Amino acid sequence: MLRSRTLVAACACLLVLCGCDFARRMARKPWGKGTLVPALACGAVGAGTGWVIQNNRPGCTALNVEGEPPVVVCDDKEQWKGALIGGAVGLVLCGLVGHMVFDPEAPTPTPTPTLPPPTPTPRPVKKKIILRGVEFDYDKSDIRPDARPVLEEAVAILRENPDVKVVIEGHTDSIASEAYNQKLSERRARAVYRYLVAAGIDPARLSVVGYGESRPIASNDTPEGRARNRRVELRILGP
Repeated sequence: MLRSRTLVAACACLLVLCGCDFARRMARKPWGKGTLVPALACGAVGAGTGWVIQNNRPGCTALNVEGEPPVVVCDDKEQWKGALIGGAVGLVLCGLVGHMVFDPEAPTPTPTPTLPPPTPTPRPVKKKIILRGVEFDYDKSDIRPDARPVLEEAVAILRENPDVKVVIEGHTDSIASEAYNQKLSERRARAVYRYLVAAGIDPARLSVVGYGESRPIASNDTPEGRARNRRVELRILGP
């Protein structure tokens, strides 16, 4: 009877302590000394109390059978059972209460700030390289003074773009024979080639071709048109 009442009382206490708010608080706490010390202390006290209660209960019972003399039945008091039940109840109850009261709550983790995704580095825009051509006097392959700034600009661009290769194309007007103009266009292209090489441009990046009078950009019927056709163009091949 005593054990039944003790178990019922223990279950009732556990139900009360395991409420929602208590459960939430318990879940936020790490188990530590605040649980262990009260649990051990109350377990020892409960075991002793259970031992005393079990030892003091009546050990003998008189059985009355009709027509026969009374019979007295005595049993072992089994103090260890009282100590076991009392110790278990004290261990559980004080452990839970000690955990709730004495164990500190775990610190709330500081949320890691969400960083925006890194901005992708834009791909470099490939710039358009423009090399201006130069013009020549009639029946000449010498580089004129006004052509030197244009060629120096070409040298600077080629130094900044070491992977670029260039075709040096020579042209003439339509005066004189085609064979003569072909040779003259090649001499003009060679003159520009020598200028660029002398300025430090790798000869392997340069190629020379003469087109004679076959590719005019203006009419050969006027002096102005013929002057425009006497030229050397620098055509980019690319890396």
